[in-house]
Amino acid sequence: MVFNNVVVAYDGSEQALQAVRKAHEIAQLNEGIKVHIVYITTHPNAQLPANFNSASFDPQQYLLSVDDIMDLYNKTIDEETETVKKGIGDTFDDMESQVSIDVVPGYTPAADLLAFAKKIDADLIVMGSRGLGAIRGVLGSVSYAVLRESEIPVLVVK
Repeated sequence: MVFNNVVVAYDGSEQALQAVRKAHEIAQLNEGIKVHIVYITTHPNAQLPANFNSASFDPQQYLLSVDDIMDLYNKTIDEETETVKKGIGDTFDDMESQVSIDVVPGYTPAADLLAFAKKIDADLIVMGSRGLGAIRGVLGSVSYAVLRESEIPVLVVK
């Protein structure tokens, strides 16, 4: 089976690095393949205090201009992109033009990963599994959710 557009879930874990390496193997077999290494980060809205009536809430800390917020957002994306680059090391040095690192702000990793895959019309998702979820020892909760909900093939690397 030939793939053209592959999404690789990356979270900094050893299992995710194994998934990146497996995607590299697949990419070596398919000339012209595009690989998207996706890191789901906390959406900026999720960082706001849950209770605005709390005595510890200081509204002054949130009085930022749109430009200030965008600068902070872009800085965070840039920093996390560099973290991913460092984490994957030289795995894709031989095919840099075929790889992108996509830092995606989100709330729920599985749903956000699936939405990204759909947005770019991916034809394969590659991800690691820690085996820490509901089916402990077999699949992690994120990989299980992606397997359950995905409309495209999913390769889970242990």
